[in-house]
Amino acid sequence: MSNATTIIEGMIMEGKLDAGEAPVLIAGHFTGELNANEVIVDPSGVFNGEINAQRVELAGNFNGKLITEVLAVGATAVIDGDLKSNSLTIELGAEVSGTIGRKS
Repeated sequence: MSNATTIIEGMIMEGKLDAGEAPVLIAGHFTGELNANEVIVDPSGVFNGEINAQRVELAGNFNGKLITEVLAVGATAVIDGDLKSNSLTIELGAEVSGTIGRKS
């Protein structure tokens, strides 16, 4: 992911990020709105806000609203929010609360 936008571990970012076609990797803390083609929240990552993306992988902490075509939730994920996706995979061990529905 050499062309990825990366929020490294220890970094705190607030605001709105429109990443276009570049993937976004969150290993630090992000609060706000994120629009991208692909988003990955690392096990060390914390996201609070809204994500709009084609593909999302969650392995860290997520709190907010998520709209995506494909969602993969890893075993280390802790999620509380409103999730909308047309394809969903949740690994054993993930903590998911909130609502889950189809993307319209």
